[in-house]
Amino acid sequence: MANQERPRTTSSGSKTTRWHRGIILALAGAACVIASPQIRPVRAENALTLAAAMSLRHVMPPLTRAFRDQDTDTGAAVHVNYGASGNLRKQVEGGAPVDVVVFADAVSVDALIANGDVDTATRHVVATNTLVLIGAPDARPLTFETLADTREEELISIGEPGAVPAGRYARSALRNLGVWEALQGRIVFGGHVGAVLSYVRRGEVAAAIVYATETREVTDVKVLDRARSPWTPTPEIVSAVTTESTQTERSHAFVAFLRTPEARAIFTEHGFGIP
Repeated sequence: MANQERPRTTSSGSKTTRWHRGIILALAGAACVIASPQIRPVRAENALTLAAAMSLRHVMPPLTRAFRDQDTDTGAAVHVNYGASGNLRKQVEGGAPVDVVVFADAVSVDALIANGDVDTATRHVVATNTLVLIGAPDARPLTFETLADTREEELISIGEPGAVPAGRYARSALRNLGVWEALQGRIVFGGHVGAVLSYVRRGEVAAAIVYATETREVTDVKVLDRARSPWTPTPEIVSAVTTESTQTERSHAFVAFLRTPEARAIFTEHGFGIP
């Protein structure tokens, strides 16, 4: 968390500190992290239940519709539970009724494989993403490399690295660039990528790191910079079937569908890359 500082007087005469603002925003983000695991999926009869990363909330509806259109034999519903990949992993580990996981990183899927909760033979990378640095439309020019040069009162937001893959990717990039330590005390963690985006849209932080797909058709934020190799890993979307799936045949069919040309076209249309 941020270091405590003496209050400073703003131009309006009220006293505030970046520590206070950082605490308020961090608590809001923590509330998202804490609340997410409590939202457990409920299995409907004959329905396929997915646990999907929050960053997939725009692309998953057209994907599931396309899958159902070709699934003429059953026509059963597909239910999607969205959340931070790390929190969804804990739900599956706790026995939540999930047939398929589609997470925004390999780490969470591989942890489930190690625990015997996911069938390793069904693990596939189905898409990729890109990290971007964003700010308000009138934000001054910034890059990943120059974040450490921002003013002390300016806050930077990323996802909570322990639960949000985008936050883990962001932390890795900032560490590789050598600016992570310089930003300590000014980083606000969000409970999911949508929360991080909201901080910028509400003007509560100077900049944030999110997936490029979060900025599509969003007019009140500006992309300031894009993450690049070799200092940033490539975010991967990984799917797999759980070992406790009660819809084994449909689960395998859905994971296979995610690698079809039709599904890849949908991913591409929504700004994702193809592995």
